[in-house]
Order: sequence, then C-alpha cells, then structure tokens
Amino acid sequence: MTISIKQEPTNVKVKVSGSQVPADVAYKPVKRTVAHPHPYLRGNFYPVFEETIGDDGIECEVVGVIPESLRGSQYIRTGPNSVRIPEDTDVHHFFDGDGMLHGVYFDPGTEIEEANKMPIQARYMNRYVRTDVFRKTNKHGHIMFSLGLVMNSGQATFKILKEMIWMSIKGAIYGLTNIANGNTALTFINNRLLALNEAGTPFETKVPSLDTVGDYYFEDDGHKRRKVWVPNTEACTAHPKIDPKTGETIFFSWHIPKPFVKYSVISADGKRSVWEETIPGFTKPCMMHDFAITSTYSIMLKLPVFSDPVKNIKQKKAIVSFDESVPAYFGIIPRHFNCETDRVLWFEARGCMIFHTANAWDEKDADGNVVAVCMTACRAERLPTVLAPSQPTGADDEHKKAYVTPGNGDYEHQNPDATYLTLFRFDFKTMNTQITTLATMASEFPIINADWSTRPDLRYVYSSTVGAEKPGEAMKFDGIVKTDLKALISRQKELLDQGLLKNMGGDGQWELGAEELRKVELKSTKVYKFGGAYYGNEVSFVPNLPRAHGQELDEDDGHVLVYVYDESQLKDDLMVDSDNQVTELWIFDAKKLEQGPVTTIKIPRRIPYGFHGLHITRKQIATSKEYLAQRGIGA
Repeated sequence: MTISIKQEPTNVKVKVSGSQVPADVAYKPVKRTVAHPHPYLRGNFYPVFEETIGDDGIECEVVGVIPESLRGSQYIRTGPNSVRIPEDTDVHHFFDGDGMLHGVYFDPGTEIEEANKMPIQARYMNRYVRTDVFRKTNKHGHIMFSLGLVMNSGQATFKILKEMIWMSIKGAIYGLTNIANGNTALTFINNRLLALNEAGTPFETKVPSLDTVGDYYFEDDGHKRRKVWVPNTEACTAHPKIDPKTGETIFFSWHIPKPFVKYSVISADGKRSVWEETIPGFTKPCMMHDFAITSTYSIMLKLPVFSDPVKNIKQKKAIVSFDESVPAYFGIIPRHFNCETDRVLWFEARGCMIFHTANAWDEKDADGNVVAVCMTACRAERLPTVLAPSQPTGADDEHKKAYVTPGNGDYEHQNPDATYLTLFRFDFKTMNTQITTLATMASEFPIINADWSTRPDLRYVYSSTVGAEKPGEAMKFDGIVKTDLKALISRQKELLDQGLLKNMGGDGQWELGAEELRKVELKSTKVYKFGGAYYGNEVSFVPNLPRAHGQELDEDDGHVLVYVYDESQLKDDLMVDSDNQVTELWIFDAKKLEQGPVTTIKIPRRIPYGFHGLHITRKQIATSKEYLAQRGIGA
C-alpha cells in the first residue's frame, strides 16, 4: 500500500466578489460569535448564504494545468445547506437541509484559444436547489420536521408526534406535495441534470448556471403527472443507475405507506419501459438508500433499518432504527421486472448496513449462463452511530475500544461503525451469500469509472477514507483510497481453491484473513491522505479524451476530482476571516493517485461539506441547453 500525505496549508487571500444573499431569500443570516452546538452545523458544515451573481460565476486561481479532457465541462456537487438555520436547541440531522449546488465550470475559451490549447480557466458558481420545500420554508418558516426526530432515540414520543402532526398540517395548508430537497446526489438523464433526494421527485437544473428549472418525474413519453395529495407518493432514489451499454436508467423508490418499494426502468429514449412495479417481500418501511445493477439483474437491499414506531418506541429506540436481531436480505430481480410474472430471489446474510454500492456484475459459466451475481459495496456492522442520532456523542466507552483488524470474519469484534469495502457473491446454485472484506481501511462514497459499470473486469474503486472518530464530532473524510479489486478477488479465489483461507468460518468463511488481506493491500492499494487540517468529500472520476485510432482507454486512464477545505481557516469552529475563505478543487492523475494532485483550483469561497458530485461533459451541457431551448426555456 502506497500512502502519500499533503500538508501545505492554504495561504491564498482572495477577496470574495460577485456573490450575495439572493433577493428571493427572506431569511437574513446573523453573524455568529459562537459556533453552533450541533456537530453538523459547526465549522465547515455550517451553511453559506450567498450565491454567485449572474451566470458567469467567479474566476478562480489555477495552480498547474487543467487537463484537456475537462475543457468545456463542469464538476458539480450537492449537499445540505439550510435556508433557515435551526435554533441552537432544535433537533437536527446531517441529512437535513435545502440542497445547494457548487460547480466549477472549465471555460473552453474562444475557438482560437481552444485550437491552440491555451490554458483552461475555471469559474465557480453556486445555487440553492429551488424546490417546493425551499420556497415554502423560505416564505413560511420550517415546514419539514427534522430526520433527527425519527433517527434519535433521545426524543420523547409526545414531541415526535406533536412535531410530525404540526408539520403535516403546515404542509397541507401550504400545499406541499414534493418533499425532496435536492441535497443528496446528481445524475444526468434524458438531456437533463437532475438534483436528487429520495423523499420525492428530482429537480431539473440548468448547466452551467445551476438555476433550477422545476421538478421532473420522467414524463417524456406523454405521461401526465397524477394528482398527489400525500408527500412521498412519487419519489426516486438518490442513486439511479445508468447502463452504459443500453442507456437505460434504473431506479427504485421506498415509501412509508404501502407499497413500500417500487421499481422502474426508463429506456434510453425516455420511455417508461417498467413503471412503479411493486417489489414484494417488504413488510414494513425499510431505509434503502442505494441498490445495484448488473447487465441483466437489479439487486434490492432489504437491510434491518426499519421505520417501526410502535415496536421501536416501546423498546426506547428511535422510530427509524437498526434491528440487530434481523438478518440482511438481498432481493435479485430481472432488469425488466414484472411483479405478476417474475419472482424475487432472496439471499440472506449477516445483518449489516450499506449506504452505497460500487459495482455489480453477472458471473457466468462456460456456456454463458449466469451462475452468480456479485456486488461490491461499503458495509458496516450497523447503522453508524455518528449518523444515527441527531446529536452525535461518540460515547466514550465505545470510542476507547480496541477493535480487531477486519478480514478474519470476526465481525463481532471489529469496529461496528466502520464501513469497509466488501464483496458480496450471491450463488444461484446454493442460494448462499458469500462475504469477503476487501479493505482494512474504513471508507465511504465508492466511485468507479462509470463507463465500466456492470463489467466483471472492472478493477478499481475510488473511495473517501474516514477520518479518526472523535466523541461529539461529525464524520469527516481525510483522504482517497484506490482499491484494486482484481488483486484482492483473484487472491481470494486462489486461496479458496487451495483450501488455504484462514478465517473464523461461519459467516466469515469466505474471508481472506486479516493478515493476507493486509499483504495484498500493501502491494496493490494506493492511498493519498490530504494531510494537515484538510478534509474533503466524495471524489469523481473523469476519463481522458479518446485515444487516437480508437484504441480503448485503460480503466484508470483519467482524473479524480475532489473538493477539499483547509480547517486552519477556522478557529473554535468559526471562520477566522469570513471574507477570505478558500476551498480547493484538487485534480489527480488517477494512475498516479498516490503522488498527489497535479492541478489545484483555488475557489475564493467556502464550500460546506456535503454529499455526492457529478462531472457533466461538454456534450451533455450542449444537449441540455438545446433541449431547454426546444421547450422555450432560456439556458
């Protein structure tokens, strides 16, 4: 394992210009003299209130050379940014807050500049996702209850019921039907950039300006929206999947009332080829944030994180809680699932929590028959406690525990909150689930080269390493890890064939063994730690331009992008100089990740920590503008 560390502090001082609190935002922020007490509203988690003025954004300083593969494209990341900050004593959760988009546009320049490959300039812009929730919260005050009410066991039943009833009444009075806030993820589908949150429908967004167009629910083939009276009736996961070969979009939605899970497929030309098919086998609301697809199947995650008010309150647990007594189940369905004619293949495994999958693929025999489905994902033994309560505490007794290194199958004694990249193999002959841990370093937000999605020969996963946990502090990410799946999986198969796997058996009988896992990691895994007081978020992979003569690019022939923030700009979790805050966009050569960024873009603006990002190609920006023009909407 190769580990490199960057330690130079931010020293650029650029006066923020070209930005202001938007005119349509009624809430006027008050400058704080003491940091907010909630860990996910302190320091760089605290929202920003200004947006860049106009469509051109703010020019950024570029250190190094922006790769040609980025010319004319845009990198965008979304995250929670409450338009109305909760009071210091209010309940809050990391997942709460209105969506805000932060983008860096790689200006292509003039035709002459491009022809001569003149240096690419970078411009930063940001916008609130102007959802129904945003508009009505801005006008009428808080209209959504905090997820902390249902995910924190410290809340009194009366308080929960009172808040939920009151917010439901307010929502009905003000006509709130789409409760999505666009704060979670982004995707590009049917010539549209969509901001996503699984509570409701997506929101179409202009590029590169990031202005909101409106909500969208795949109506391209003439379907009309139904009249919706109950929020969450129409919804889309924050992580729809796009098959790079067929162009199909596959997504699901989970709901509080029945049916609890619905499944859809949108064809490459925008038609609803499968629409809101009910997935049987879900007997109560189950928190399913992500799923996975192969070229022929979809994998639904029925994990033991349930919304069960009666049972959980009786046991003095949060309404949405992890049930350690229940296994995890994985439902495998054909791509074009029909609930009346097809059945779900359910596979059981040790109880766990998965927020994000990396890839999945079909494993075939010599005759081309699918004999197993494989999936890689970041797996934890439970819903991480740093995310479960609204006020993270990081109990001292757990914080001080010594845990075993993962890889032996000794799940009961490894850190239950740590998310480790893991291989799941679902064997169609035995109907058994085989689990193999692929990393000893905790990480999240696994990202791949999307052009290689569903391929069994996909080799690399890029994920964000989780910083050291501290009592009472929020989860932060302090580096990037590039995991070589081929090296790990081939070694596991080699030892399995030789009968030399050293593990504890039982659920862990397919594990490499911690010692062997560490050996393979040291040879094949690449790590880059941000160093100093730098922290970041999810990374994005951008492939290089096509090679001459049509030769296929290597899988890791491209660049990795990530926003990072130097917390030395903070003192006591407050901005030392609010007018001279800098966030950096680091660009890495993916083949040489461990060597550090090849280009640094210094953005004269603080970008709060958030969730998922997306790279939008130059072609996608052009087609989006054309499609807006066809509908009479200015780009």
